[in-house]
Amino acid sequence: MRFRLENKEVDLTRGKVRFLDVEPVQTFEIRAKTLQVMEVLVQNRERVVTKQELLDSVWSDLVVQEQVLVQSIKEVRDLLGAETIKTFPKLGYRWIAAIEIMDTSPRQMSLLKSIRFSIGLILCSALLCAVYFIFINSVASQLPKVAFLPVENAMPDEIHDWVPIQGMDHLSRTLSQQSELQVSAVDDVLLAIDRINKVSLGPQYFFQLQQRLDAQLIVQTRLTGYPQDLQLHYTLHSQLGPQQGVILAPNIDNAFNELVDILTQKFGQSAQLSTNQYHSAFSNQAFAKGVNAYLQRDYEAAITLFRSALVEQPDMLAARRYLAGSLANTYDFKQAISLLKGSLKIADTSQSQKEHLRANLMIGYLLINWPQGSDRQKELDTAEQFIARAKSLAQSSQDKLFIAYSYEELGKIKRLQGHYSEATRWLLAALEYHQSFRGRYGQTAALIELARIAIAQKELEEAKRYFTQAKQIADDSKAHPNQIWVLLAQADMYRDLNEQTLASELAQQALEIAYRADSPQLIARVEAWFAHVPIHTVN
Repeated sequence: MRFRLENKEVDLTRGKVRFLDVEPVQTFEIRAKTLQVMEVLVQNRERVVTKQELLDSVWSDLVVQEQVLVQSIKEVRDLLGAETIKTFPKLGYRWIAAIEIMDTSPRQMSLLKSIRFSIGLILCSALLCAVYFIFINSVASQLPKVAFLPVENAMPDEIHDWVPIQGMDHLSRTLSQQSELQVSAVDDVLLAIDRINKVSLGPQYFFQLQQRLDAQLIVQTRLTGYPQDLQLHYTLHSQLGPQQGVILAPNIDNAFNELVDILTQKFGQSAQLSTNQYHSAFSNQAFAKGVNAYLQRDYEAAITLFRSALVEQPDMLAARRYLAGSLANTYDFKQAISLLKGSLKIADTSQSQKEHLRANLMIGYLLINWPQGSDRQKELDTAEQFIARAKSLAQSSQDKLFIAYSYEELGKIKRLQGHYSEATRWLLAALEYHQSFRGRYGQTAALIELARIAIAQKELEEAKRYFTQAKQIADDSKAHPNQIWVLLAQADMYRDLNEQTLASELAQQALEIAYRADSPQLIARVEAWFAHVPIHTVN
């Protein structure tokens, strides 16, 4: 849906606002949750929408404070004008600004034509192949037609802004080329999305998409995680109901290709699932739901889901790792470490080596950040042994990201032991690896540790220099978590220096970023700072 409001053109489908009275025309992105709030208010502008209704519609899968809604209303008013939305105290909000509903813009049509032109030849070839297979194979008539939605980009940076449409196109083309499945054209899907009243992504929405596209399978995806350590969450909407899964991969191409392989194996020959596939699907769906619960900080639900996944697949190392993280985040450290040590006893194969690496690193991380015994030096020595094993595994597989992570943890251990020169060497080595990655914001963790070493040595100007460098890198990448880590580390420094006002200002900046990111984990982390409660979350 698109509408005009005075000198502004609002596109609810694309999540953009264009200011038409300036040259050149300025375009601003609308934050995802704020966009959903605006959609609900515009669609129901004939009445007052209660606060609870907005919270239930937009944050249905989260337990949040009312402040997140207040923040979204403020963002709409800042962007479109103070008189856009009227507040009804103790009741809710109503959209009161007059708007002019518009048809699809020439610019959108140009984009769709461009997409059609770029993939037309491939789609025609895929269609010919599909017709051929249908003609020669009677089974083909039973195969579902597949439609990919734009990939939701939940990466914490700006370097993945290309993912939604290009990722959708990549998945569509690859599945067409590697299977006999029919795949809806990208521009057809975009047009169908544009014409459907999307108040929420409920069953009715996906049913309407299936009807418009004549597709029996709608594939919804979300990319999250960090560069070189990604998660691709997917939901398959079909007559069997939604089926969820999650793919862990080092890069985007691997994640997309693995999803194509899953779809080809599941639907390429027959739409019916075998018993073995059913059990595998159950475990993967429980694991995927567990990861979602984990990301929302609902650790009790996550623990139940991960344990359910492990009933069917007890050697599912990724589920064991996430279960250990959930246990640690509920302060059951002994059971978390025991579970990870058990993972190390599962046969080492090429597929499990990465998980063994992670298990060693995670045990060391828990021992570093959550002291358990009275002999702290012995605890740090034990942590160093596990981190050293993780480093060796990372070096043997040339996994540069986890080499860098291992170096950072070794540097942290040496800082805590007071061996500042050795700690600095490890951290500078970690920086070298991070500088080789496209996502530069991985450098911030090492820079924060270098700043802490400088603070311990009373070199405050050196610490400030490291903090400035870390903040600049995080800001350039628009990486919300890293911006927050830097601000809170600075706030810690000034709080220790009894400069409470400056410390609180920095922490308040961090809180505003956390709310803009709509991240329960980030919000909880900053609120813990204000409450003087130590919090370490296993990511």
